[in-house]
Amino acid sequence: MSRAWSVLRWLVRIAVVAGAVIGLTVYAGDLAGAVATRLLRDAGFPEAKVIVTDIGLNASQATVRLDKAGAVGGTVALDHPWPDLLESRIARVVVSGARVRLDVAKNGRVRLAGQALGGGEGGSGAELPVDELRVEDGAVTLVTPNGTATAAIRLSMARQGPDYQGQATVTAPAKGLPALAVWAGAAITEAAGKLSLKTQFRWGGEGLTSQGELLLSEVAGRFGPVAVGGVNGVIKLSSLYPPVVPKGQTLAVKLLDVGLPLTEGTIRFGLSRGGRLDVDRAEWNWAGGLVRAEPFGIMPDRPKGTIDLKAEGIHLGPLLALAAVKGLDATGTVSGHLPVRIADGEVHLDGGVLEADGPGTLRYDPDDPPGFLQGPEGSPTDLLMRALTDFRYDSLRATIDGQAGGDLGVGIAIRGANPAFYDGYPVALNLKVSGALDRILRQSLEAYRIPDAVRDRMTEFERKTP
Repeated sequence: MSRAWSVLRWLVRIAVVAGAVIGLTVYAGDLAGAVATRLLRDAGFPEAKVIVTDIGLNASQATVRLDKAGAVGGTVALDHPWPDLLESRIARVVVSGARVRLDVAKNGRVRLAGQALGGGEGGSGAELPVDELRVEDGAVTLVTPNGTATAAIRLSMARQGPDYQGQATVTAPAKGLPALAVWAGAAITEAAGKLSLKTQFRWGGEGLTSQGELLLSEVAGRFGPVAVGGVNGVIKLSSLYPPVVPKGQTLAVKLLDVGLPLTEGTIRFGLSRGGRLDVDRAEWNWAGGLVRAEPFGIMPDRPKGTIDLKAEGIHLGPLLALAAVKGLDATGTVSGHLPVRIADGEVHLDGGVLEADGPGTLRYDPDDPPGFLQGPEGSPTDLLMRALTDFRYDSLRATIDGQAGGDLGVGIAIRGANPAFYDGYPVALNLKVSGALDRILRQSLEAYRIPDAVRDRMTEFERKTP
């Protein structure tokens, strides 16, 4: 944010220089442009150019560029009644078609048209002899070693006593998020979606204070070892710089992949001034049951720790139906816990356990079994297929281990009987599955919809002004 205000101060200074010169009507337009150009070049922009297109006692207009290519520039219109000029003031500055390109080095330092910009939130609104400023249809391009980010901006602010109060709207494609990693301290990749920010701010002798709301529309990306997709909602920010999100903000999340891909969920959280993400509720409705996380906190720029997921009442029938295996059906529910460990840039699922809540059935009786399950009568595969045609289990236990980005290893132990198999003789089955659970979970994305409460807040955001 401090970088943006440094750019803004330069734009206003450009406007003030142009206005102060062209407001003196003893100069012709060309001479006024030449004088303003020289002043900008002396200020550190050797390729600057000002062309005065209209000049008068009370209003003037000029086009300004700070670099030869025109990557930084725009049209500046000024209202400067003669009494205000006598007091070295301008009533209104309107910048339209503004283009700003910021080049960021690896150390985070920013240059505008070759000129280094200072950091920090210092600087007072009293430095600007302007009563009102508007930026219309501005376009900002941020070029960093990690990529390029673009944004559209509209801004207005007016003097209120010794300070300025204003509002702004910023819209940007989320694909530019990786470019911000030079400041964020955490790798961001594969970003997609749209971000819209509406903010109110105060700028003066105490520096800059701001607050606002951020709309996320189908945002996706990979943040270190954690991948997210289909993030939607509106969150409040009690401060933009540094970013602070009050507790209780809710987002709908289509996919959260922390080794075990979780779908169709909502997350309620806050972000402290120190950058700690505190999640007090995270839950996903899935296969007729619920997966939820115990409250946890994590530093997004250096994630580390264990998130304990609880599974409750997951229905086996809908779960197995997602696998689309012909002839496979089941009844009953399972519950358990799934510890997710994040460390050294990797995510592991360590010792996850799901157990049946009670007796149920497991039936596998396809018309055309796969070749590896076909065998002569009396063979082990023949006995397995016969047992599974109507298997009534008394207990079912599944263990899950694996690393994000790789296959999940699933071990299944089933105890029960088939009334038609050896007169219901008790049978114990132990199976090992690799990778299938990941595919099953991801297929459930197709039926996802944003919760009504989150959708209502997104609609309200679009309707109101900053």
